[in-house]
Amino acid sequence: MSKIRLDMARSSHLGVYEAHQALWKLFSDSPDRRRDFLYRHLDDSSFLTVSKRRPEDLPFVRRIEVKEYEPKLTNGDRVLFSLRFNPVIKRREPSSNGRRGRQVRVDMVQDERKRFMRKGLEMPPRSEIAQGVAEQWLEKREQTLGLALEKETVMAEAYDQSRFGYRGGSKDVVLSRIDVCGFATVSDAALLKKALFQGVGAAKGFGFGLLLVRRA
Repeated sequence: MSKIRLDMARSSHLGVYEAHQALWKLFSDSPDRRRDFLYRHLDDSSFLTVSKRRPEDLPFVRRIEVKEYEPKLTNGDRVLFSLRFNPVIKRREPSSNGRRGRQVRVDMVQDERKRFMRKGLEMPPRSEIAQGVAEQWLEKREQTLGLALEKETVMAEAYDQSRFGYRGGSKDVVLSRIDVCGFATVSDAALLKKALFQGVGAAKGFGFGLLLVRRA
């Protein structure tokens, strides 16, 4: 686990894609390197990472603190967890000309807002919709995370969207973010450790999916 602070003069107000590029430079030691790290953007210039290898100390890095990361967890432990995840579901577009529609990822918060609009219902605040989405998203993954959630403690702290161009594509990439935290009991320590090291959900290469826990 590493705490990395970049040079403020070169990293002020990093966006999602700029952060992605900076972190890949620290961990990609060859052009064909597969991603073997997770990260979370903490503020304008600092990141928390979990990786198989130490990050490179490059000129644009101001400070790196590295420690061995080997969580000691057992079934029955009560933990406080936090996660930044990309709230999407996969859905197929309508078929046409006899062909099966392609699979797309749909923002769950925006999808719920559209449902309210279609039904002519009063629109709740985005924060309220994000709370419901976070609860639904976590409950669906509860068993694979090795956690028994204390559902009344789950709290969506933030929801927003980032838009950026990527690899010369004709359309911008839009990534949604929900930061969520809460209490849970460890139900399967092996599965939880797998989630801690491998991450949870989509868009891990862009700073999502790093699950953090500590004993409550």
